Order: sequence, then structure tokens, then C-alpha cells
Amino acid sequence: RKLRTAIGECFEYASRPDVSGADREEERTRRSTFLIVGGGPTGVELAGELYDLAEDITRPHKGSYPRLRNNVKVVLCHSGSALVPQFEQPLQEEALKSLRRKGVEVILNTRVTELKDGYAKLSTKKFDKETGEKGRVESELPIGLSVWCAGTAPVSFVSQLLDQLPDAARNADGRIKVDKWLRPQMDDPSLLGSVLVLGDAAACMEDDDFLPQTAQVAGQQGAYLARLLSRGYDLETTPPALPCTPLSPCDIFYDPMLTEWLKLRGLDVASKFSFLNLGLLAYLGGGEALSQVQVGEFPLFAYSGSVAFVLWRSVYLVKQVATKNRILVTFDWIKNSVFGRDMTRF
Repeated sequence: RKLRTAIGECFEYASRPDVSGADREEERTRRSTFLIVGGGPTGVELAGELYDLAEDITRPHKGSYPRLRNNVKVVLCHSGSALVPQFEQPLQEEALKSLRRKGVEVILNTRVTELKDGYAKLSTKKFDKETGEKGRVESELPIGLSVWCAGTAPVSFVSQLLDQLPDAARNADGRIKVDKWLRPQMDDPSLLGSVLVLGDAAACMEDDDFLPQTAQVAGQQGAYLARLLSRGYDLETTPPALPCTPLSPCDIFYDPMLTEWLKLRGLDVASKFSFLNLGLLAYLGGGEALSQVQVGEFPLFAYSGSVAFVLWRSVYLVKQVATKNRILVTFDWIKNSVFGRDMTRF
């Protein structure tokens, strides 16, 4: 909500009478310039959404700010040499072409070194092909709003929890190291399993590498922990086992019927968490998207453009929790496409 309010205020400030004259064109552009830091899926999708928003609200007769049509500017700054590095190279190139074709200014090999009121300081990596010399060029970019999409730091609760855990549970990036059952190490072995960590707070290893901090990983971890808890595994043992087995004594939550049913299915001992990569989706704006669909390590297909956009919207609807939400979201899309966006309720 804070971001939505800040975006709306930028358009309002750029439309004020004190910057309406022809001699205030530069200030109008500055106030309606949006800097997005980070060229991953989050940054690329935000750039696409801001492009859609700007195109919609600056339409003649329908838009709320038609006079800003030539002033709104979206700048995407990325420290790497290619956008969305998680995708295959052809899709990376398509993402760059698509955004630039729409008018989004994409600056690669550039870091934001400082943010001030009204401008940002940029440091761009340069390479002289003739001399072979490497260096950096410093510059300033006038902006109205900057949005950080280049990674997140753990919340204060995670830091407080780490203070109560052994040093071995602290990962280098401030996350909590967990085992294959998403349990952090404990000072007291009898407390093992009393704390479970998932999502961005968990540093979970798989195939000698940490799992990415994505919603897909967090969703699968949540479903996995729900199964562990609903089946009543004793999380103090390694591996977690059902009550009344050689690995785990009976407790007050022992359900003999559930235990026997799980034993018949070979689930008397909890399996380790295993992430199933189903691919990646990213919206580029203007009815275009990237889709890289796979099952585990086996790629199925990769598309860009309108076909990928249909898939992206289909997944977005399916992921809504309730049918009511799916209907409301669909109606909202139709309403915005016909009447434009109502910025008074933005």
C-alpha cells in the first residue's frame, strides 16, 4: 500500500500547477521518473506493470493524467550484464528487447551507489576494447521514486531468533540454516523440531546449493511442513517418525488408525524435503510475458510474448485462494481494459 500511495503521489506532484509550464518540462519529467533497482523477475515485472499503468493513465480522454504522456519515464537499473539471469539466454535477450521496445530505459552493468532527495547516483562498469582497460563511470539520474528489487534482508524477528540459536545455525547472509526436514540446530537436542523455518528465512541446501528465495519454494515448503504436522511425526527424532515406532515412543497425539494407514503407504518415516522446480514466469508489460516451464531438471517448453502472457494470467488466476477472488480479479481486468484505471482508488 505504501508503494501504491507513493506512485500515485508522484503523478500528482508532476501534475501540480507549479510545474505546468513549458519551462518546467524537466521538473515534470523528474517527478514522474521511476527507478527500479534490480533486473531479476521482480524488477522486470514491476517495470512491465509501471509501463502498463503509465500507458493507461496517460491515454487521451480516458486517462487521469493525459498531459504526462511524454513525461513518465521508467528506468530499470541492473548490476549484471543480462536481465532475469534465472531464465534461459534467449528469454533473457527477449526480456531486454521487449522492455526497450516499450520505452523502458534499461541500464545494465550499473549499480546504485547512493540515493538522495530527487536523484540517484549510478556507477556503470565500462570496458575499453582498444586499450583493454576496465573502469567505472559515475553519473546522476533525476528521479521521483526509487524501488529496490535487488534482494531482501531478513526481518528483525529472524535476527532475534538467531540470537537464541547456536552459531552453527546462522548462514552468511543472515538466514537460518536448516536440515532436510527444515529444522534449525538447537543448543538442547531435546528441543530439535520445536522450531521450523521456511521461505525466505530458511537457508536450505539441495544438490550442494541453496534453494532460491522464491514463492514457489516457500509454497512447497509450507505444504511439506503441513503434511509433517498433520501426520503427527515426532520431529525430535532424525529422521522424524510416526509415534509408537522403534524410532519414536507413543505420545498423547497418537492416532492408531492414521499411523497404520501411513505405515501401509510406507510413510512411517518422514521423507526429506525435495524441491520440484516447475519453471518460471515473468510479466513484461503490454500483454507480453516470459514462460519457462519444466518439471524438475526436465524442460518442457519456453515461450515469450502473448502466448506466455496467457499462461502467466492463467497461473495467476489458479493461484488465487478462493473462487470469489478469481471472479473479482477477472472482473477487475475487464473493467480496467474497458474504462481505464481509476486512480482515485489506486
